[in-house]
Amino acid sequence: MRKIICLALLIIPLLLLAQEPVATLAPENGAFRVQAILDSLTLVREQEIISEYGFTDTNTLLYVAEKLGIEDLYRWKGALGLEPANKVLDTMTLRKLEITPYRALLAQQKLQYGFNEISTVSEIATTLSIPIKKLKAMLGNTDPLDKSWDDMSIQALGIDLETMKSTNAKFLQHIMLYGSSVTLVGMVVVFLALVLTSLIISQLVHLNRGKKQARTISLSSDGKVKSVPKDLSRNVIVAAITALHMHERDVERRRKMVLTFRRTPINQWRASAILSMPNCEMKPLRRK
Repeated sequence: MRKIICLALLIIPLLLLAQEPVATLAPENGAFRVQAILDSLTLVREQEIISEYGFTDTNTLLYVAEKLGIEDLYRWKGALGLEPANKVLDTMTLRKLEITPYRALLAQQKLQYGFNEISTVSEIATTLSIPIKKLKAMLGNTDPLDKSWDDMSIQALGIDLETMKSTNAKFLQHIMLYGSSVTLVGMVVVFLALVLTSLIISQLVHLNRGKKQARTISLSSDGKVKSVPKDLSRNVIVAAITALHMHERDVERRRKMVLTFRRTPINQWRASAILSMPNCEMKPLRRK
């Protein structure tokens, strides 16, 4: 029995080691398969380029530019990642420059349209300044919330460059109507939100609104307290009576000042018996 257990313990690590290469090789095989598919698509596309435009990677850069109808060689070289001002590169072959014919065509499409056939829908929407939902709807996607198209290239969707160009022209033709409709909808939503907010705020005063009882202190004619609220402290009562008393004294003092303060109509010169100027007595007139 011990021999069987020891043998099982030795076999289990061997089985685990045998399973590890299979698990690690599975993703690599998937990556190799995807790369193989991309390479095969590139080869097929390059064969189409050779038959359509008539150049290979053995032709010079200037010859390829003529075949592709490149008018701005400076910008095309920049799109290829080359030095635009270097004229020596014009006489070098694509193979020597490590540029495939498919890459040269993609650069030409990028220069002409602003995007190429392997650009995704989201990249094209950003380049053309079109809302991505609007672009997908114009391309035939009925579900604007579907995001499966966002990271797919137009080549995978079967959409050519001229279709994208005509879609952009159609959008620019109706951009005023589209912009005004979006603005109108936004303004209506904002005004409705403001009206709803004002109605809610106006109704908040009715929440938890209890009836307030009048809290009055009644006094007798001789200044004694007749009735007070039950929940009112004695300090508050004393403060209220003191304030009332001080107010009454202040009012009485002001009335006395109004009654007693009067300007006398007596002439002060006459009251002091000064009827003539003093200089006449001190300095009499000289007689000649």
